Amino acid sequence: MRCPHFLSGRSSRFAKSEDGAATIEAVLWLPMFVMLVALLADVSMMFHGQTRLLRIAQDANRNMSIGRLVTTTDTENFVLAHANEVSPNPLAATTLTAGIITTTVSVPLVDLDLFGVAGIFSGARMTVRAEHLMEN
Repeated sequence: MRCPHFLSGRSSRFAKSEDGAATIEAVLWLPMFVMLVALLADVSMMFHGQTRLLRIAQDANRNMSIGRLVTTTDTENFVLAHANEVSPNPLAATTLTAGIITTTVSVPLVDLDLFGVAGIFSGARMTVRAEHLMEN
């Protein structure tokens, strides 16, 4: 079977052409770039969550230091109430030893995960600890 006259020279040029090679490579690499960006977003959200938890612990310690919160239980309840905005599963512990207030806050890392890319941290918890000197 013969090719029609208008296709005779174009079919061999089409077969040898490499014009679409960059497009194919971009399509093949696109999922990797998307996963990398999603992983960076997840790690950024984890650092943001760490900063928020640290601020909550510091605020709680300061409030206990100046007398707004009287007991360590009050301080733990303050931390848990505010940490629920960051994670639905926070744990908090506050101690007062030798005039130093120490608050520890812990949340599962998967609660801070935005896209689910960082699911490798499924069993890990982020723990933040803050200390403050008791004022009299």
